[in-house]
Amino acid sequence: MKVLQVNGYESPGRRFNGLSITPLLKKYDVESRHLIWEKDTQNPEVLTFEGKNTRKINRIINRVERLTSMQSVLYPHAREMMKMPAFEEADVLHLHIIHSGYMSLSDLPEITRRKPTVWTLHDPWAMTGHCVYPFECKRWMTGCGKCPDLDIHFPLLMDTTRFLFKYKKRAYNKSKFDVIVASKWMRDMVEASPLFEDVDIHQVPFGLDLDFFNPDASPDARKRFGIPDDALVICFRAVDNQFKGLPYIIQALEKISAKQPVCLLTLNSKGLVEQFADRFQLVELGWTNDEELARDAFVASDIFLMPSIVEAFGVMAIEALACGKPVIVFEGTSLPEVTFAPEVGVSVPMYDGEGLYRALQNLIDNPAEREERGRKGREIAEKHYGDDLYAQRLAEIYKTVAAK
Repeated sequence: MKVLQVNGYESPGRRFNGLSITPLLKKYDVESRHLIWEKDTQNPEVLTFEGKNTRKINRIINRVERLTSMQSVLYPHAREMMKMPAFEEADVLHLHIIHSGYMSLSDLPEITRRKPTVWTLHDPWAMTGHCVYPFECKRWMTGCGKCPDLDIHFPLLMDTTRFLFKYKKRAYNKSKFDVIVASKWMRDMVEASPLFEDVDIHQVPFGLDLDFFNPDASPDARKRFGIPDDALVICFRAVDNQFKGLPYIIQALEKISAKQPVCLLTLNSKGLVEQFADRFQLVELGWTNDEELARDAFVASDIFLMPSIVEAFGVMAIEALACGKPVIVFEGTSLPEVTFAPEVGVSVPMYDGEGLYRALQNLIDNPAEREERGRKGREIAEKHYGDDLYAQRLAEIYKTVAAK
C-alpha cells in the first residue's frame, strides 16, 4: 500500500507527521512518501511543491488573504498536488497540517473524491472560525461570529469568523475523510464540533523511538551542558506566548527552595528567565530541531515542567516520561491524560501558579517520589508510546480507509 503524507513542515514536524516512522511503516506493508510545503533538507524521499511561480503566487495570496481576513481560501496548490505522480500512485492520502498557508479547504471535496483520505488534526483550527486554540471561548460549538479575540493566532484584521466557519462546514460536508486525533481531549472536541458530525474518528497517540528516548541513552548529558552532578535540574520550555504557561513557571520558581544547587535548563527561547541568574545556574538551549539535544536535556533533568494553557497532545511530555522524568502539568488540556496523572504525571489546576509551586516544591523535597514517578513514566511510555505501536495503528487505519 502506498500512502502520501501531506504536511506544512519537514524537520519541525517529523515526530508528528509520520516522517520519523517511515521505515517502520514498511514493516506493515505501507510505503510512505511525504509532500511538504516547507522542505528544509535534501532528503530525496521528501517531495515539495515546485510548480512554475508557485512561491511567487503564494506570497501574493498570503498578502491578499491577510488583507481580506481569509484563511485557506485562495491557495491553488492542491491542484498542483493532484497532478503529481506521487498523488496518482497513492492508495491513501494522509493530511497533516494543511492550514499553514498553502492549501485551500475548497479543494478538499475533489481531493477526497480522488483518494481515500485521512486527516490528522494536530490542533483545533479545523473546528474554529480562525484560531488555532479557542481557550475558554465556546463559540466554535455554535458557529463563531462576533469573535472575542481577533488577535489570537491566526489573527484577522476583520471579523470574518462566521463566514470562515460556514466555509469550513461546506467544504467538509462535500468531502469524505476520516479523522485521526492523538488524545481524548481532541476527540472530545471533534465530537462536540458541529463541523464533524458524520466523520469517523480514530484516536492514536503519537509514538517515540524508545531506544533513543531512554534514561540511559546519554550518561554524559550533564557534562555536555556543564551541569554539576549534585545539582537539581528543572527543565521547561521558555516560550514568550500565551500558550505554554511561562508566567506560572516564573511564579513557582520565585518561591522554591532547595538544599542543593538548582539549575534551570530551558528549551525554545533564550533570555526569558534572566531574573534567576543570581540564584540558579541557567542553561538556555534555545530553539532546536536537534532531537539528540532535546533528549539530552530530558536525561540531564530531574523534573520537567509543562504547564501549557492549551495542548492537543504534548510530545515533549511523553519524551520526558520516556526518559524517566516526572512531569508537572496543568489540568484542562490533554496533558493530564497523556501523562496518566495523578498516578504518573502531576496535575494542578489551570492558571494556579501557587499550586504549581507546591507541586514543584514537593518533588524537590521528595527525591524518592521523583524516582518513582519517573520509573512509572518510563513504563507507560513503553506500554503506550512506542513508535512501532504507532506505525502499526496507522497502518491499520490506512487499510480501513482504503477499503471504504
